[in-house]
Amino acid sequence: MKSELYKMSGPLLILAGPGTGKTHHIIKRIKYLVEERNIPPEKITVITFTDAAARNMQDRISDPAELELFISREKRPGMISTMHSLGYKILREKPSVVGLHRSIKVVYSNRLRDILVGDAAQLAGFDRAYGEETGKCRQFGNCNPSDDRKCKICQEYEKILRSCCAIDYDDQILLACKILEQEPEVLRKYSSCCEHLLVDEYQDINAGQFKLISLLSKEKRSGLFVVGDDDQSIYSWRGGSPQFIRNFKDDIDPEAQIKSLEKSFRCHRYILEGAISVVTAYDKNRLPKAKYEYEREIGKKIQVHNVPSDEKEAATVRKIIERALSSRTVLVLLPHRGFCRAIVEELRKGKIQFTAPLTPVGEGLPLISVLSQWLKDNSDSLSFRECLESFIDNPVFGVPSRFSRKPEKLKEREKAFSKISNLWKYVIEKTSDSFWKALEMRRDKDDLYSKAFSTFDQLRRLYYSQEEPALFIAEVVKTLVPWKKTRQLLEEVDCWVETSRQIGGARYRRDVRLATLQGAKGLEADVVCIIGVEEGILPRSGSSSEGLAEQSRLMFVSMTRASEELHMFHARKRSGHVMFKSIYKKGRPPDIQPSSFIKSIPNEYKEDKYHPA
Repeated sequence: MKSELYKMSGPLLILAGPGTGKTHHIIKRIKYLVEERNIPPEKITVITFTDAAARNMQDRISDPAELELFISREKRPGMISTMHSLGYKILREKPSVVGLHRSIKVVYSNRLRDILVGDAAQLAGFDRAYGEETGKCRQFGNCNPSDDRKCKICQEYEKILRSCCAIDYDDQILLACKILEQEPEVLRKYSSCCEHLLVDEYQDINAGQFKLISLLSKEKRSGLFVVGDDDQSIYSWRGGSPQFIRNFKDDIDPEAQIKSLEKSFRCHRYILEGAISVVTAYDKNRLPKAKYEYEREIGKKIQVHNVPSDEKEAATVRKIIERALSSRTVLVLLPHRGFCRAIVEELRKGKIQFTAPLTPVGEGLPLISVLSQWLKDNSDSLSFRECLESFIDNPVFGVPSRFSRKPEKLKEREKAFSKISNLWKYVIEKTSDSFWKALEMRRDKDDLYSKAFSTFDQLRRLYYSQEEPALFIAEVVKTLVPWKKTRQLLEEVDCWVETSRQIGGARYRRDVRLATLQGAKGLEADVVCIIGVEEGILPRSGSSSEGLAEQSRLMFVSMTRASEELHMFHARKRSGHVMFKSIYKKGRPPDIQPSSFIKSIPNEYKEDKYHPA
């Protein structure tokens, strides 16, 4: 029977497992509202988890070839966006309420955020290292002001940002909530836009995002329609928690309805039931689900490969890929980047084209771009502070390395950074209109200030002369050390070129993709290979019961990327750079065991394959 849950009145939670048509159902809800119930599109807001998901939804509702989902232009909702984009839009309504004006700069760089939180820790009277806990706290979006260390650091961090009329990524949610709470007319305006509020990936929200949803839907809970799956909640490191989807009735409305999409259009029974058995064994608090129906009931059993080494594993993966191509897509999932090396070498050996967004593109060219921003506008305090970080980390200027372990060296480094952090006081108190001007004011007061000022002043002069690019580039490399070796420069250039090709669309088709387990969400392929399914890797050693539950959900997400074939690999020995620990003891075989997650899959769904050395 065809599901028409999208026609039900709310508040409504749709539990949508992998491949059950979640996006399809959200679009059907929009189409039902505007075409059958004649709801004005300006009363409908759709919140997605990523920009890509928002674009995908907009593309599908505007594609006349997909008649079942097509919505004419005049009836399409004006607001289909991510939570953070919506928060930023609300923030722009009344920025003065939170100490900002309309020219707001958003700090997206994790590197810059960490630098500023470290500065804030020192301004608050603590060591830089204590800034890390404040950064994590802000990601959770659960702000409960108090007099503890985290809050004191956070207050200084916010002073730094506001002095630059800046916010960070998390502020887009936190400050939007503050404006909605303090400005009734803004709340009325956006509540009107959210009379029908549709939220995708509800299992991934954190406390701040829940608060925003709650505020926007408060006046009309009946219009709240959320879609998600607690089995796919895997972002606890940024505050995401399955508690919001599991407590939907308690949090939103005791009369709220919870329904399930019960047909799997992607996975066949062996794959999905095998994945469910993993998450059921380790996550005792999961919401009960109805039995699934299957578009394709039976397929190949899950293949569990016991391989002797990384090299044999890579060779086996290559054979699987060669059999699958050219009619099927393949996804190779790895616990972390260290597992990538052997696979990539094997694919290159076989001249198999693949996409592997695993190696960081590099920070050298982005750093030069940051320098360029400051050179064009010396009042840009944030860009200059980021450049100063690289200056301080350049051993030529005498500050001990961040890799130092001797207490006296660490103390000396902390003291040097404290001098830089203290420059923010002049910016915050408006005795200087920029970080650069603050340094200029203090250049004769300390040797570090003097060196920093003369170095960047020289860069300015070379930039403004516009005559000797070779001299300028040489000075930039000497000052910021964006690359320690020529090889690193060339590798970064290669990575950027390859990334631009992938974004722009390569001329040849690539049906093989490598990704980390954490990056698997939203992906799917006909054939999936999961590498490194071993104790200590997944699940990680020493995990709490809560940690085990989330890791079982990560395994569930990874397994359910497959539509036709699922291959899981564990090895009998591995290279040290992959394991991050010693697995070899004198006179004993390597200490490496298959993951307990594999053992929780019933034999009816899996088939073991032993590969001799």
